[in-house]
Amino acid sequence: MTSPAKKRIILNAFDMTCVGHQAAGPWRHPSSQALRYNDLEYWANLAIELERGVFDSLFIADVVGV
Repeated sequence: MTSPAKKRIILNAFDMTCVGHQAAGPWRHPSSQALRYNDLEYWANLAIELERGVFDSLFIADVVGV
């Protein structure tokens, strides 16, 4: 009897270069970092956290408008 092949889980994070996505209020939460979307340190810290979590990729959605 052969053992089943191991399957790998691929983890992808999602972020947008804007304050909010489809929910209109979470950016107001005291621990939200959403307002820092235009700060390089925000993205560097996100990359560090994703590396720690062994994520495979980060999808950055493009945004039309301000």
